[in-house]
Amino acid sequence: MESRPVSSTSTDTAQIEWILGNLRWLLIVAMALAAALNPGSWQASETAFIALLLLTGLYNLLVLLALVFVRSPLPLPAITLAGDVLITLSFIAITGGLNSPLFFFAFLPILTAALRIGWWAGELVTLGVMGGLILWEWIQGRTGPAFPSFLVQGSVLALGALLAGAVGDRLKREILRELHARELTQRRLLAQIRQQLQGIFELAATLGQMRRTEEILHAALEVTESLFRGSGHPAPPMFIALLDPEGLRVAAARRLPPRDERARLPGLEGAIREAIESGEATLCSHPSQDPELGRLVVMRIARAAVILPLGIGPERYGVLVIGSPDPQVFTGERRDLLRLIAIQASIALQNALLYHTLQREKERLVEVEEEARRRLARELHDGPTQSVAALAMRLNFLQRLFQHDPAQLPHELEKTEQMARQAVQELRQFLFRLRPLILESQGLVAALTHLAERLQETESFAIHVDVDPAVDQVLDPNAKGLVFSIIEEALNNARKHAEPRNVWIRMRIEGDQLWMSVEDDGRGFDPQALRVDYSRRGSMGMLNMMERAELLKGEFEVESAPGQGTRVRLRIPLPSAALDAKPSVQGEAR
Repeated sequence: MESRPVSSTSTDTAQIEWILGNLRWLLIVAMALAAALNPGSWQASETAFIALLLLTGLYNLLVLLALVFVRSPLPLPAITLAGDVLITLSFIAITGGLNSPLFFFAFLPILTAALRIGWWAGELVTLGVMGGLILWEWIQGRTGPAFPSFLVQGSVLALGALLAGAVGDRLKREILRELHARELTQRRLLAQIRQQLQGIFELAATLGQMRRTEEILHAALEVTESLFRGSGHPAPPMFIALLDPEGLRVAAARRLPPRDERARLPGLEGAIREAIESGEATLCSHPSQDPELGRLVVMRIARAAVILPLGIGPERYGVLVIGSPDPQVFTGERRDLLRLIAIQASIALQNALLYHTLQREKERLVEVEEEARRRLARELHDGPTQSVAALAMRLNFLQRLFQHDPAQLPHELEKTEQMARQAVQELRQFLFRLRPLILESQGLVAALTHLAERLQETESFAIHVDVDPAVDQVLDPNAKGLVFSIIEEALNNARKHAEPRNVWIRMRIEGDQLWMSVEDDGRGFDPQALRVDYSRRGSMGMLNMMERAELLKGEFEVESAPGQGTRVRLRIPLPSAALDAKPSVQGEAR
C-alpha cells in the first residue's frame, strides 16, 4: 500500500516539471523579444546577453532530457528553482538592473516556486530576488530608483507570488486530480484486462476438456461476449460459422434472427474469404456492403465487423464473426483478446476432431480385428480343419479295416499318408499367409515367388511373377509387408471369385514411383456395383487393400468389367533416400 504514494508523487513532480519546462521556452522567447524591442538596454553587453540566452536554452533542454531519460531520483525541483533564480538575476543584471525592461521576468522563479511548493515559497524567492538586485546595484555603485518605485516593484512581485501560489495550488490540485483519475482509470482497465485474460485462461482449461463441437462453440461465444460487458458498449451480435461441403453454416450464434441462423455463406468472396485465406483477423468497415456479410439482416445495421478465422496451420474449420454499430468497439486490445479466443477455440476444435477421428479409428480397428478373426475361423474351417477331420475319419476307417480286411491296409495307408501330406501343406500355406518369415529374411521378391509356388501346388491357374529386384532396396520392411498383404489379398480374390487361367504379378520402378499390379483373365465384375453393395458384404478384402494403400501414401485403383478380367493397380511414391541407393541395383538387374 505504501508504494502507491511514492509512484504518484514521482509522476506528479515529473508532470509539473514538464509543464514548467515548456513554459520556460516561452519565457526565453519573450526575453529575447523584449530585449529586441529595447536595444538600448543590452547593446553594451550584447555578447553576454546572447551567450546567456543560449546557455538558458541549453539548460532547459538538459532539464527536459533528464525528465525523459533519467530514471534514478534527482532533486530536479531544487536544481531548476536555483537555476531559474540565477538565470533571471543574470538577465536583469546585464540589462539594467532594477531599471531593466526584463525586470518583471523575475516572475519566472517566483512562479516556479509557488507552483512547486506554495505561496510562501514564492514570497521567499521574491525577497531573495529583490535582495540580490539591491546588492547588485550597490556593487555597481548605482544609486538605484527612488524608494517608492522600489517598493512598488517589490509589492508587485510579492502580489504576483501570492497570485501564482494560489493559481499553483489550484493547478496542482487539478493536475493531481487528473492524474489520480487517470490512474484509477488505468487500474480499472488493468483489472478488466486481467479479468478478461483470466476468462480466456479458464476458457482454455474448459475447452481442453470438451469433446463436443457444440459445447466448444458456445463456450467461445460466452467468453467473447464477456469482453464487451462493462465496456459501455452493448453486446454485439456474433456467430461462428463452420465449413462444410456447401460452404459456411452458422453453428452457434448470439443475437441473430432465425433467418440469419439458417443462412449459408459460400466463403468465396469479401472479408470472409480474406480472413480464411490469410489466416488473420480481418476488420470489415462496411459489413452491409460486403458481398457475403451483407446477406445477413443483422449486418445491415452494423458499421464494423471483425472476422477471425478458426484453424490451425493450413487447416480451416470456420470463422468467428462479430458485428457492431459502433466502429470504435474493436480496439487494438480487444481485437488481440479476440484473437486469443479464436486460437483457443481452434485448438479445442482440432483436439475434438482428433479425438473423434481416434474414436472412429479405434472402432475401425475393432471391426478389422473382428473381421480378421472371422476370416481366420472361416479359412481354418474350410481348409486345415476339414483335412484334419478327414484324417480322423480315415484313421477310424483303418482301425475297422485292420479288424475285418487287413490285406487292404497298405493301399489305404498310402491314401491316408497323402491326405496327411495335403493337410500339412495346407497348414504350412496357412501359416505362411499369417506370418511369411521369408519376407523378413529374404525380401519381397523371394516372398512373392514362394507365395506363387505354394498357390500353384493347390490351384489350377498359372501365376506369373515379373518383379524388379530393386524393389527390395527401395522399400523398408513395413512397406514390404503392406505391399505383400495387398498382393496376397488380390490373389485370394482372384482365387475365390475370378476363376482365372492366368494371374500376372508385376512390379517396376519408374522415376520416384513404384508401380504394382495384379492382373487376371478371369470373369471380372462391375467395380461400381461392388462399391454400392460393399456395406452389406461379409468380406472386407477390398477395404483392407485400400487402407493399406493409404498407409503407403499410394494411389489404389481397381479396373474390371464382366468377362474382361480384373487389374488391381497401386502407385507408391518412393523416398529420395531410397532412390539414392537404387542405381547400382538397377545396373545389376540389367
